[in-house]
Amino acid sequence: MEFQERIGRLMAIALKGLRAELDERLSEVGVPFHAYLVLRHVAAYPDASQRCLAHRLGIEGSTLTHHFDRLAADGLIERVRSSTDRRVWSAVLTPLGKERLAAADEVAATADDHLRSHFSEAELGTLTDALQRITDIYGRPRRDHDHPGPD
Repeated sequence: MEFQERIGRLMAIALKGLRAELDERLSEVGVPFHAYLVLRHVAAYPDASQRCLAHRLGIEGSTLTHHFDRLAADGLIERVRSSTDRRVWSAVLTPLGKERLAAADEVAATADDHLRSHFSEAELGTLTDALQRITDIYGRPRRDHDHPGPD
């Protein structure tokens, strides 16, 4: 019987390599991978509470607090208290945060273009469909109905 590499292992190796490459490129503009994800979500959901952002990112609130602490210390975000509930905090990008996010978005777009250049349009369609199906089977449910907006 011929040995067949496990699909999950191949995906894990590919993901690890892609992530390392993107992290290296993002670090050149001063925004490590995790920081980029947080900044992207802060920009995409400007009034979202810290709890909502943690949910959308699929991380614990305490993990997001750690990231917020670092990003605030670096001058990339400011914490903002809710006007309706003083216990609720959100974040906004500072001018420096907007600048760094724009640079990181360019890096991510270039990295994505580079990856896409290795596949035909048909292969990209098949890959996208396959990854979506894997996400549907194994991915963590987003449950956006639980946190639809800026709570």
